[in-house]
Amino acid sequence: MNKLDTRSGQFRILALTIITLLALAPTAGALAQQASDYAAMERADEQWDFLNEYCTECHNFEDYSGGVDFTTMFVDEVPQHTETWEKAVMKLNGRMMPPAGQKKPPEETLTTFVSWLEGYLNEAAEKEPVYHSVPIHRLNRKEYANAIRDLTGIAFNPADILPEDNSLEGFDNIAEALNVTPAFINQYVLAARSIMEQAIGDKSPATGSTTYFPEEDLPIRMQGGGSQQQHIAGLPLGTRGGMLVEHWFPADGEYAINVGDFNLFAWMFNIEFENTMIVTIDGEKVYQTVLGGDKDRIALDLDQAAPMDDINGRTKDIRFTTTAGPHKVGVTFIRRTFAESDDRLEPPIPGTLQDRILSIPSVEIRGPYNPTGISSTPSRNKIFTCYPENASQERDCAGQIIDEFATLAYRRPLTAEDMAPLLAFYEQGHTIGGFEEGVRRALTRALASPNFLYRIHIAPEELEPGEIYALDDLELATRLSFFLWSSTPDRELLDLAIAGELSEPAVFEAQIERMIADPRSETLASNFAYQWLELSKLDEINPDGGIFPYAFGAGDLRPDFKRELELFIDSVIRDDLGVHALLTSNYTYLNERLALHYGIRNVKGNRFRRVELVDSTRWGLMGKGGILMSSAYPNRTSPVLRGAWILENIMGTPPPVPPPDVEDLAENEVGKPATTVRERLEQHRQNPTCFACHGVMDPLGFALENFDAVGHWRDIDRFSRDAIDASGVLPSGMPVNGPDDLRAALTANPDMFARTVTTRLMTFALGRPVEADDMPLVRELVREAADEDYRFSALIKGIANSHAFRYSIAPEHDENMVAGN
Repeated sequence: MNKLDTRSGQFRILALTIITLLALAPTAGALAQQASDYAAMERADEQWDFLNEYCTECHNFEDYSGGVDFTTMFVDEVPQHTETWEKAVMKLNGRMMPPAGQKKPPEETLTTFVSWLEGYLNEAAEKEPVYHSVPIHRLNRKEYANAIRDLTGIAFNPADILPEDNSLEGFDNIAEALNVTPAFINQYVLAARSIMEQAIGDKSPATGSTTYFPEEDLPIRMQGGGSQQQHIAGLPLGTRGGMLVEHWFPADGEYAINVGDFNLFAWMFNIEFENTMIVTIDGEKVYQTVLGGDKDRIALDLDQAAPMDDINGRTKDIRFTTTAGPHKVGVTFIRRTFAESDDRLEPPIPGTLQDRILSIPSVEIRGPYNPTGISSTPSRNKIFTCYPENASQERDCAGQIIDEFATLAYRRPLTAEDMAPLLAFYEQGHTIGGFEEGVRRALTRALASPNFLYRIHIAPEELEPGEIYALDDLELATRLSFFLWSSTPDRELLDLAIAGELSEPAVFEAQIERMIADPRSETLASNFAYQWLELSKLDEINPDGGIFPYAFGAGDLRPDFKRELELFIDSVIRDDLGVHALLTSNYTYLNERLALHYGIRNVKGNRFRRVELVDSTRWGLMGKGGILMSSAYPNRTSPVLRGAWILENIMGTPPPVPPPDVEDLAENEVGKPATTVRERLEQHRQNPTCFACHGVMDPLGFALENFDAVGHWRDIDRFSRDAIDASGVLPSGMPVNGPDDLRAALTANPDMFARTVTTRLMTFALGRPVEADDMPLVRELVREAADEDYRFSALIKGIANSHAFRYSIAPEHDENMVAGN
């Protein structure tokens, strides 16, 4: 080997050594990343000291408070304990930790720690996003009723024919809670039969009857209560009370109305004055009579039985002729006077009221007598997209009708396997009763099919269990329509999905905007918000009539409270306001009765209309009577219930369940000096264990203490005669005194309420509880919506475009699949 070769070999060795060293040496980017990681760890160590100072005194191996031991956790293991840390974030955001009475960190320190912890959890989620499977989802009874309405044009109360659905996380559309039993299946089959009999009609039906009763129970009606005092929308102007029902008439023909007897037991009350009763069909008067007055009163005094039969007989067998389909039947009274009262003592109920008036006990509709056929009806127009002129056209026309109806019902194009049983039912029905009977049986079969009753997302066959996949356009259309409408996709949405165009971003966004603008989106107020805000509790509360006579019996305001909230929330969503408008808006929707309850005297009549609120204490949800009554007891206010409601539904930090042995708050005793609710709670809060939670809840509830248990403003406690004290100090250290201060405190951090709304809306949209690993997505949606002033449309679009909404995981097995057509 010569020197050149030796040098060449040495050079190659040196070059390889240099290359190796360069490869092993960190690049500038790597050095920067190392420095960044080191700085992040330093910040993490600094933040970890927060736990040692404020948390580990209770959350340690020995005390193990809340089932958490922070002393065994390490900063680099935070993503491995997502549920624990997300719960900590929630508690800290609500200022529920550290507990009231314990050492509190400075507000800036706490905010910094929460921000760091959220950022840590968000970063971990970005690296390894979590996906959930889309479960098999039975239609709940509200969704079923809405789908039937959209498919057939028939509106009905699902509670009349379907069992009650279970709820989970406050909502009745959560898939895992919608259990199925043989009783459920039987009720759905019976419902399908009844609905299609009504939709198709019967040219020669048997005579039948349906009886309707007022919403008010007997004691309220005897007082001339509730709707009996006011004009009912849809009835002629100048009338008061009565009933207005939409009745489905099975065929053209003659019918009869029978109004229930006006006597109670052996006597007839409230006949001192003449009551002119009228009957209307679709607003046209078909009958009029007079009940009561001097002649009837004298006759009753002389001989009870015969005059009583005569008076009751005037409202029986009222004959009229009408066509098949839905018609509005009204039975009401011409208002005799607008005088406040006929009594020496005016009743304690705001509004234009009269004493000694008759009310409608019930309305029975019988018939048809001598049916003459079936006219065009909304349901028949929807179903019969064609009609055969002769027998040779029947099979093709039936196939067209079945295909159109079942495609909308199944929310996808039909296969030959889908059509086979439907056509078999058509043939069976056709043999028995001809073309219409065949169609009726086929469509009944469609409504009883799992393809209609269940929302089923099937993973592509080629996927392995656990693989992630995007929902196809048809599945996306179904998910979107049940989110925004609680119903099936309409033809436009379904056609876009069938064409494969719905998932295109511009098309998808345009459809969301169209669907929000559609009247069917009112379900976001009447269904989603109703459940989120726990308004069903209104049905469980009957105010104490001895304490609140102005909101009891004839003065029951609960139906008005519900309507006010539905209109208010729907306006915020439909006008695309920011979610904080729910807390801060200076308007509401009132009729005269509710306006007087709120101290507003320039609203007249029973019609709800938008009213600008001068009194700022009534702004937003927390000034609404429905919210205030549902978070109180029938006989008194409850700062605890109101505080807990705010924690859960506004702040998104549900309070812990109270211990089972907690004592009830002592009530005032007869013969002893009365004390305020605040004074009695102060005694209860002396126990440090109780104060840990009450120190957080009570100040929130005290701020609303000027509103009594039925949402009426007061300055003085009626029992102790003390001035109402609405002051308190929030866990953050902020003092509040009254609704305005409370509202300002709750909106100081705009992300807080937006996060609560997003979490609840996402639960409703996904049909499953929001888990700890979903929270980074919730925070991301809130951050994005902040750029658009937290508008509802931004949150809805964010949820609908999220991976949680649009992706699923291939299941491990098919044991939960619903089989059959």
